[in-house]
Amino acid sequence: MPIRTSLSAVVLLAFSTFGFADEVKVMRFCYENQDYRPYLIKAEDNSIEQGQAGMLTDLVIEASRSIGITPVFVHYPWKRCIALLEAGQVDGIYAAIWLKKRERWGAFPMLDGKPDSRYLLWQVKYNIYSLKNSSLSWDGEQFTGLKTGIAAPLGYVAEEKLEALNVKVAHSYMPSEGMRLVALGRLDGYVVESAIGDHLVLSTQEAQYVRSLDKPFMLADWYLPLSHQWVARNPELSQRFWQALAKVRTELGQHLFQRYSLLPKS
Repeated sequence: MPIRTSLSAVVLLAFSTFGFADEVKVMRFCYENQDYRPYLIKAEDNSIEQGQAGMLTDLVIEASRSIGITPVFVHYPWKRCIALLEAGQVDGIYAAIWLKKRERWGAFPMLDGKPDSRYLLWQVKYNIYSLKNSSLSWDGEQFTGLKTGIAAPLGYVAEEKLEALNVKVAHSYMPSEGMRLVALGRLDGYVVESAIGDHLVLSTQEAQYVRSLDKPFMLADWYLPLSHQWVARNPELSQRFWQALAKVRTELGQHLFQRYSLLPKS
């Protein structure tokens, strides 16, 4: 049976006391308030319904339900999700790339000091999108043909990597705006996860102007980090959740990816 949850009720429940959350075994999740198909679909009608919320949310719902957890959801800008996780006001956020410094604000599934890839959420690549007639090139280590610079979403690892390469523009842009600026020739390129970027390009008028470079900007594993507070209170349940997530990802992930990739935008 599909799970349908009113976001107004979710917000009240998600920010209730820790004791209440423990008592009924609720897990509170935050994800970015963007339409990132096939992974996330923004809840325009103030509800989250399994089968209509994006593949990652469906995986979280299935994993939670399989271990007797009731998942509730809020969606905010990514940096706010991080802040809420660090404060213990949500129990998990998705999706995040592991960096050592990120262990400060979240608990990742770890093995011998490194993220345990058995419990990753999804494997992805980040493409570079540019004008079809652009001179921009990427050899895997450096860019050539730069004129204005390259952008990525705020707070993303891709943005940090662009900054380290000294090619990042001064401002950050969400994917839809970044692609629009690429099509207008105001950005040399925009970096975003490939399925999200391809969907944006194909679902807008930019398709005739924008291409992705052959070599991806980076490959990454996405994880679902939990709050340190939740893990401290529920160490065994935290491991069971990550194990359940890996199981449903193996069983349902590719099917959900294909299904949501074909789902028309309403």
